[in-house]
Amino acid sequence: MRNEQSAAWRRGLLIAAAAALLGSGWYAGANFQSSAFSLVSSATAAEGRLPSKAAQRRTEIVEVAERLSPAIVSVGASKSGYVVSPFFDFFSDFMVFPYQERIPYLGSGVVIDPNGLIVTNQHVIEGATDVFVTLPDGRELSAKVLGADPVLDVALLEVNEKGLKSVKLGDSDDLMVGEWVIAMGNPFGNLIGDPKPTVTVGVISATKRSFRSAGPQGRVYEDVIQTDAAINPGNSGGALINAAGELIGMNTFIVSRSGGSIGLGFAIPVNRIRAVVEEILMYGRVRPRLTDFRVLNANERLARMVGARATEGAIISEIIRGGPGMRAGLRVGDIITAMDGKPVKGADDVRSIWARQVGTIVELTVDRAGRTLRVQYPVTEARE
Repeated sequence: MRNEQSAAWRRGLLIAAAAALLGSGWYAGANFQSSAFSLVSSATAAEGRLPSKAAQRRTEIVEVAERLSPAIVSVGASKSGYVVSPFFDFFSDFMVFPYQERIPYLGSGVVIDPNGLIVTNQHVIEGATDVFVTLPDGRELSAKVLGADPVLDVALLEVNEKGLKSVKLGDSDDLMVGEWVIAMGNPFGNLIGDPKPTVTVGVISATKRSFRSAGPQGRVYEDVIQTDAAINPGNSGGALINAAGELIGMNTFIVSRSGGSIGLGFAIPVNRIRAVVEEILMYGRVRPRLTDFRVLNANERLARMVGARATEGAIISEIIRGGPGMRAGLRVGDIITAMDGKPVKGADDVRSIWARQVGTIVELTVDRAGRTLRVQYPVTEARE
């Protein structure tokens, strides 16, 4: 009996000692027990009883990324081409064969309406025989091109799917240099092969940057948004989002020597995208603009010839008689020095007029033989 009591007493001491070691973390399995407790704590936090470490790290950026990721899609297309056979035949020096290539993840797109409207860059779908989009959940949907503006590089697609997650359009005229932005898209989609969008963060570096493409389309990127958020090939057509979760721009191109992001990315402002979308929905197309006068770069010699004081700007060299420009008051020899109050440095600045929507009124400041005039020029539809 005494031996049994002694054994029980020793077992009690061992249990108490083990409990003390566990409590102090000296037991060899303490790390495992601690990890298990953390897992339980995380599960409990997920049920809303205790805060987890992840919950403590949540920011507006995380919230926006989670909420809007389902609205960012990948855009693919089938494109046709021709290949020259390297084998000679009896009747000709070479043979040409048509082929069609189906390319997923060419670029990105943004759902702007839950009933299936998606915007992307026109250069993403240029030359496509058919277009399709891949949702972040992996579903692939055929897309119809409702319209596109090759000059502004904006295209509107439609898919036959309702109830899609969409992004609210913001106001690109209400931006602050230095405010946080989020770039979302599918860069290097063909390499990664994952339809889930990538998120990068940066700030608005500048606004109202303007560029003119040297390509055959003559694209005009006016008043675009500059950001240092990483944008890479495949991001074209993706979303630039503000901290409130609103679409403020469409990621379009970068300036880079390597082809990768160096912090110089540019996005088409959402107000310009909105205007293109509204035009397509109203007219079923983007109405072509009438170019009714031609301009050259002004210089001192030309200024002396027309008696103008301005030596910088764009001088009108030709104008259609009876066209909107002449009716508004423009004449050959006028030197355009400003548009909507913004100084004109050369002819390219004035040519950007015809990148604006039909019906837009542009105020032109001109120097006519030394006199300053202001002309209200209407952007007019070109009639066939």
